[in-house]
Amino acid sequence: MKRYLKIVLIIYTFSVQYVQAGNPDRAGGSGATQLLFNPYARSFGYGGVNTASVKGLESFYLNIAGLANSEKTEVIFSRQNYLIGAGVNINNLGISQKVGENGGVIGIGVMSFDFGNIPIVTYDNPNFNQPNFNLQVLNFGFSYAKKFSNSISGGILLRISSEGVSNANATGACFDGGVQYQTSLNKTKKIKKEDFRFGISVRNLGPNMSYSGNGLSFRSINQSTGADRRALMAAESFNMPALVHIGASYDMRLDANPDTYYHRLTASANFNYNAFQSDVLGFGAEYSYKDAFMFRAAYNHIDGNFSTTDNRQPVYGFFTGCTLQMPVTKSGTILAFDYGYAPTRFFSGIQTIGVRLSLGNSK
Repeated sequence: MKRYLKIVLIIYTFSVQYVQAGNPDRAGGSGATQLLFNPYARSFGYGGVNTASVKGLESFYLNIAGLANSEKTEVIFSRQNYLIGAGVNINNLGISQKVGENGGVIGIGVMSFDFGNIPIVTYDNPNFNQPNFNLQVLNFGFSYAKKFSNSISGGILLRISSEGVSNANATGACFDGGVQYQTSLNKTKKIKKEDFRFGISVRNLGPNMSYSGNGLSFRSINQSTGADRRALMAAESFNMPALVHIGASYDMRLDANPDTYYHRLTASANFNYNAFQSDVLGFGAEYSYKDAFMFRAAYNHIDGNFSTTDNRQPVYGFFTGCTLQMPVTKSGTILAFDYGYAPTRFFSGIQTIGVRLSLGNSK
């Protein structure tokens, strides 16, 4: 146990030193901000405050250690309508598989942005009669997580990020790492379950990215000699949006009958150290009835979040969501529908819808 706790402390110390937390003066100084978008409906509707309790593929954009809780095979497809009315959608697909009885869990995730049709408009051709161009933003994630004991789990994730247009693009790689600890604080109940959880994750650690391609070149004519040539402009590199999550959660059993566990209320808290924006302190709660229906709500506090002149964040900080899940086979395969929503300053909010299939899951 001491060895596992040392691992937690090492990750925490390294994470805080690397990120140099909470620097709003550097806001806008990083790139690849698509790495900060959470396309998973369940954790999005919880405001991302469930760093300590997130499980399965939902862990991809919060704390990869939670992937170790996948029982067998899990598949999730989700679609996020970002700023409803803006025509921007995010499609996401994730698959995980447990390897052996005592092995870990491997996972793969793909996230793609859909910006719709964007016409080419130039100074010489200001009318919208030109062909459309494609703006490509893709994230590929490859992960491994494992339970080291009944209390400690950890994971690591490699993410490849690609963005750009047809004649200029940037590609980079970064790592996520995280740990989760769980234990039971209530020793008096007949039903023994882990009710307290603690989690730490560090995300988007990697080298700088920069753009390259023919789109950065221009035609140069020497006025003296008439020489006609192509010149290439070097693009400045940019940082990855590194951050650290630190969270805790506690499950409260609300059943009056000591032999049942139908009603659960989970309180969660999370603190984000951000390298390129203000820190975020979040609180949330989730109610569950027989693990079949769940309702959740959360609030993330950011300095100036309610100011009408502060547009650094599109959301006000409120998040809400729900889940309906049911067994579909006798072996325990579970089908779930997740929904998350957050109101925004512009347009009509952000909503995420997800479908999750857990094969052979008896929990």
